Amino acid sequence: MKNLLLFGYGKMGSSIARGWKLKELDFNIFIIEKDVSQRKLAKKDGFNSYENIEHLNKTKKLKIIDIIFLAVKPQQMEETVISFSDFNLDKSVFVSIAAGLSFSWFRNKINKDIKIVRAMPNLPASIGFGVTGYCKSKNLSEEEDKDVRALLTAFSKTIYLNNESLIDNVTAISGSGPGYIFYLIEVLSQIGIDQGFTKKDAKILAKETLIGSARLIEASNIDPKILKENVTSSGGTTEAGLLVLQSKKNGLYPLLKSTINYAIKRAKELNFDG
Repeated sequence: MKNLLLFGYGKMGSSIARGWKLKELDFNIFIIEKDVSQRKLAKKDGFNSYENIEHLNKTKKLKIIDIIFLAVKPQQMEETVISFSDFNLDKSVFVSIAAGLSFSWFRNKINKDIKIVRAMPNLPASIGFGVTGYCKSKNLSEEEDKDVRALLTAFSKTIYLNNESLIDNVTAISGSGPGYIFYLIEVLSQIGIDQGFTKKDAKILAKETLIGSARLIEASNIDPKILKENVTSSGGTTEAGLLVLQSKKNGLYPLLKSTINYAIKRAKELNFDG
């Protein structure tokens, strides 16, 4: 059985680990977490938890660490990778979910031949319904790539990116996307209130419409464009509303395109090669 180290047991790290546990993956999973309360939570969730990699090494004496999954914040990453300096990790594959830290950053901080994967999951991964875009350095073996995909698909659907720069686009679309969706529900709810519904009823109308529509897409496997056409009657209310939403000048497409472009711009500003 292979050895997997997860650094960080915060919101995303703990969500990812629970996804692994549900899938009963063929890995020995060890958690490295300096925060005492989060370390206790990891143990409560059934994981072996350690304050640092030195503590783990004294306890377990692992000869090989197959995968190191980095779920710490970008500003904590340098402190984390420094802790590897006394260990031979030539055969280890690193997986980072930190935004803004490029392959070059890790090569500069660890070594130039590092095997590294960058992945960008999103918040729904916390309930096993996430989507993750990932890219990899060219020196991963077929088996190592298979292991990484098994870990990522345990908590999300995945798309492979053949260009590292596309990570910024994934960040803007699906990484930040839940925020856009939550805001859409917030806006629809407020409009419902403006139209005379109670706050509770307005929220139900907005939230359940989105949830039901998403489930319909998932269950039917019909292209969203076709579903849109199916619900749109000539001269009806949906058509009237879509005339506004589909406006080439002020409609949803130009608005969302501008939103995504601003998010991509910000993601690129956060990139750091080290």
